[in-house]
Amino acid sequence: MMRIPKWSRTGEPDLSRETLAALLADEIPAIRIRNFATRGECASFAEAVRRAGLKYYSVARRIGYIGLAQYEYRWDRPKEDYFRDVPAADARKDAVQRESFDAVQRLIDRLAEHYPDGRVGIAQEPLGRYYAGIIRHASDGVDLHADFAPFNAPHYLVGTIDAQLGWNLYAEELVAGGETTVHHAPWSPPLRDDEIPQSYNLPRETVAGAETFTFAPNVGDVVIFNTRNPHEIAGGTAAPGRDRISIGSFIGRLPNRDLVMWS
Repeated sequence: MMRIPKWSRTGEPDLSRETLAALLADEIPAIRIRNFATRGECASFAEAVRRAGLKYYSVARRIGYIGLAQYEYRWDRPKEDYFRDVPAADARKDAVQRESFDAVQRLIDRLAEHYPDGRVGIAQEPLGRYYAGIIRHASDGVDLHADFAPFNAPHYLVGTIDAQLGWNLYAEELVAGGETTVHHAPWSPPLRDDEIPQSYNLPRETVAGAETFTFAPNVGDVVIFNTRNPHEIAGGTAAPGRDRISIGSFIGRLPNRDLVMWS
């Protein structure tokens, strides 16, 4: 019988050297950096997002975005296509951040204060720098999925990581709903040759019997969790002219212990 893992403690502790190590080891469900951004910074960020306009993923629930996801290049696309498209995506994100603040660099700086084991920065390999910092509008929710680059992106540098986290800053929240539920069932799909497994809209048996942790978005807060654990976002109700707007990326630990970010 497979052992069902348990977190050593629950809750949303503050970021520290100890809690970051525990989250990388999947010993705790989440870290919350409270008041990472001010209400004013978040309001200016959300307005800049609205002015910039969004693209939408081709999934059942409507998810708008600004940026570039490596996910879109995982099947039948050469790596060169991804790195070719990064500069244009960076330019769109940077235009939003110039009207508000640089959430990505602020998060890098904050992590570096608590991570003495290596450098912290955006992932890079000989073909170029990765994109980090997807801006999302996800009021309808997000289906059950998991993210772990050794399975999702085995031919990329990030495919060599041994732990993967995800962070999100919430710039605008819903009137009701929008909670994220993390299921403590580290994703370990059956692997067949070079085939990249499906990681979105996972069957419910993937998380059967697993311990769960649910957290709510809070304007100005960053929440970080281990994305190898399947997770989902509930839909909710937005106030007129408002939405669930966030920015975030993955954080992976390379064999040399550096922490690198990408989306």
